[in-house]
Amino acid sequence: MLLVYLGVAVVGYLIGAIPIGAIVANLKGIDIRKHGSGKTGSTNILRTIGRRAAALVLLADFFKGTLALLVARYIAGPFVSPGARVGWLDDAVSVMTLTSAIAGLAVITGHVWSIYMRLLAGEWSGGRGVATVLGAMLVINPWLLLLALAVGIGTILISRYVSLGSIMGAVATGLAIVLLVLLGYMNALSLIFISFAVFIVAAHRDNIERLLKGTERKIGERAKV
Repeated sequence: MLLVYLGVAVVGYLIGAIPIGAIVANLKGIDIRKHGSGKTGSTNILRTIGRRAAALVLLADFFKGTLALLVARYIAGPFVSPGARVGWLDDAVSVMTLTSAIAGLAVITGHVWSIYMRLLAGEWSGGRGVATVLGAMLVINPWLLLLALAVGIGTILISRYVSLGSIMGAVATGLAIVLLVLLGYMNALSLIFISFAVFIVAAHRDNIERLLKGTERKIGERAKV
């Protein structure tokens, strides 16, 4: 199983590392790293290029997360059967939970620090991983995805800060996971998914600083190209 977990991590990372935002921007003749926040995610694409390009990047980054989790489960599937004991995990659900967590963290890591961008552009650039996490949550627990979207979009509509919406959605999801585990609706190993929320909040640390200073750009404010 260690080889399976390693394979899941590598495949997940390579899927996450595909720099969709940079590719879309390059097709427009723009090096997205030199504009706005320098990130390749949909928010910077929106401010720099426009809505259509941002929507394309958002969907592609979302389905990167979904694809990584589906591929991970496909890889691990033949090695797991109902009631099987694998290593220190005593059931198939726990094994799939760990597999999903490894794939999720790998695809997020790839999105934030892309090996392809490192090889082609000389730096570990990427996005903040929000859309990719949401795509992963679609496979892990669609109800958690709906919660994250409801809290995130609600916060954005009220505050007009995309970053604040992303942070609040991540925090709400993390708290929900704890509650679901305590109520017995998710196995204890599912607490590992809280790392997704921590990852998202950490990726927004510069946004948090700007929010506190009142210098964060609101949605609709375009970046200078």
